[in-house]
Amino acid sequence: MDIKELIEKNIDVIKKLRLKLNSNAELAFKEYKTQDIIIEFLKDINIEAEKIAKTGVVATINSGDNCIALRADMDALPVNGVSHVCGHDYHMAIALGTALILKKLGSNKVVKFIFEPGEETTGGAVPMIKAGALIKPKVDYMIGFHVWPNVPVGTIEVASGASMASVDDFHVKFVGKGGHAAAPHLCNNPMYPAMEFIQSMNIQSRIENNPLDSHVITFASIQCGNANNVIAEECEVLGTVRTFNNELRNKLYEDILKNSRICAEKYGCKVELNYDFQYPPLISDEAITNKFIDITKKLIGQKNVSSLEKTFAADDFAFFSEEVPSVHFRLGIEEKKKGVNFLHSSNFDASEETILNGIYIITNFILSLDY
Repeated sequence: MDIKELIEKNIDVIKKLRLKLNSNAELAFKEYKTQDIIIEFLKDINIEAEKIAKTGVVATINSGDNCIALRADMDALPVNGVSHVCGHDYHMAIALGTALILKKLGSNKVVKFIFEPGEETTGGAVPMIKAGALIKPKVDYMIGFHVWPNVPVGTIEVASGASMASVDDFHVKFVGKGGHAAAPHLCNNPMYPAMEFIQSMNIQSRIENNPLDSHVITFASIQCGNANNVIAEECEVLGTVRTFNNELRNKLYEDILKNSRICAEKYGCKVELNYDFQYPPLISDEAITNKFIDITKKLIGQKNVSSLEKTFAADDFAFFSEEVPSVHFRLGIEEKKKGVNFLHSSNFDASEETILNGIYIITNFILSLDY
């Protein structure tokens, strides 16, 4: 029996497992039932698993000093109550299905399965790395993937380099001297440095940086007072910075720091900057990605493996890819009227056929790769 036939023989079990995970959707770092479902399934197929990073799971097939790892995220979103409108139930089902098929094939490959909690909030990758998820056995390569709307079932999108952006949020508070709007000369209006800061950053980011090096600075909120005749003491500016280049990422931080200070001083105000470095850009390693592309094209056909378009959305698989040479690909979920609504939409759905395709592609790659 070949790999695909074996998957088809067991696909109903995996589909039922996906439904069980879906009906027990839980928010970030509260995935206790999800954790139990994963561990119970792995135990039933004689794979030992351990809890890690509060609600995460790590399990390894076979023993050795080195391995390849497959990551699946676990948490759901507060949409439609609590639901898997980002497709993480599919990710877990595909990872568990891969474990099942490798076990039934009697493969001697050392494979680690990493089930990550909290991806939708602060992220579970860093806690898992700190807790030792990438050691004993040492992870040499990693595979990550995401189900992707409007990509046909049976196809994937993949490319080396950056595919998803870094995410950094900033909170700039300009502090002036408030007072009566009829006597602005007696005040230091914090709205003025805030407005100039926004304008100067918009201009500087366009003229100083390579237009081919994509980035986004979005000013999403400015909050200053609530009365017509009162000059407020404080003005707060909220926004986000996203880029695919770590050098540019650091430069934009320095620019925001410098410009906010200059604008504050110009208007006799003080400034407080809270800059939250969140996720780095997700970068797929060139060598391992090219191997994945070559192997997968032979498996499902060249026309079914396409290059991907970058997105300013983010995924904290980026932290794993900083530590270990990795490939991250997009798995098609569109079939007929399913898989056309974007991730996080209250109407998100996917074709169940993507489960078989995901297991087939990942299992074949693991078995074909020398490590």
